Amino acid sequence: MRLSRFVMLCVATASVAACDKKVDIVTPTLPPLSYARFINSVADTGGLDVRAQDQIEFSPVANNLAFRAATPYYQTQAGVRRFRVFPTSTNIDITSKVLSEASITLPENGRFTLLLAGSARAGTVKLWVIDDNAAAPAAGQIGLRSLNAAGGVIDAYVVPTATTALPASPTFTNLGLLTYSNYTFRATGPVAVRVTDAVTTSVKASVAAPASPAALTGALPGAGVTSAGTVFSAYYFSAGVAGSPTAAVTAPSVIWFVDRNPCDAPAAAGCGQ
Repeated sequence: MRLSRFVMLCVATASVAACDKKVDIVTPTLPPLSYARFINSVADTGGLDVRAQDQIEFSPVANNLAFRAATPYYQTQAGVRRFRVFPTSTNIDITSKVLSEASITLPENGRFTLLLAGSARAGTVKLWVIDDNAAAPAAGQIGLRSLNAAGGVIDAYVVPTATTALPASPTFTNLGLLTYSNYTFRATGPVAVRVTDAVTTSVKASVAAPASPAALTGALPGAGVTSAGTVFSAYYFSAGVAGSPTAAVTAPSVIWFVDRNPCDAPAAAGCGQ
């Protein structure tokens, strides 16, 4: 009986002691962040995987990224980051082959494209950093620029539609491989880019920018040519390479990517600011 009481007393004492301990509340903190996406302009191979080698958390990733495709922007820890590029495959002997490895500095609060460029067959695949930090368009405007991911030297004409006759002078001139223009701003509404070889009027590709999606009631406006505050990059890509998985892509093309959404701008119309 005495032993039983003694045990109960010890348990009660331990319980009180445990309840009396202070519990530290930890507030999670975020590291300094940048925002990064991948775009694939490697024309002579199949899909590509990209992995950060320095850490898993706050790292962008690409899985089976097709030629001319892009990932979304990922929250990415700023600073010097290290990445590797691999071919996509279920064969470990293939997918473990490193096509490229690079250390890249990503400044805090920036927005960047990590462009996969070069030739897998020639062993020249690299990651190029493209600065996507566009200024906020003025009220009622959208922004756009052009980037040459195909090679050669091109001119780009910004026109209302993909069939509009070329004006006397190009909007963006003499863009060499992996070079890009400054952003230009214009009123919302239909817009297209037509690309020619530099100092010629022979059109290589023409594509209109995407229309704005219909907004659901209460939803934020989607990116598009009628959504003020949207900013685009129009990438000019080559055709695919014969004998590779991209061979079915038989012509060069312009692909539009969104660099800035309408509600990224402070006090943008319809954004509930």
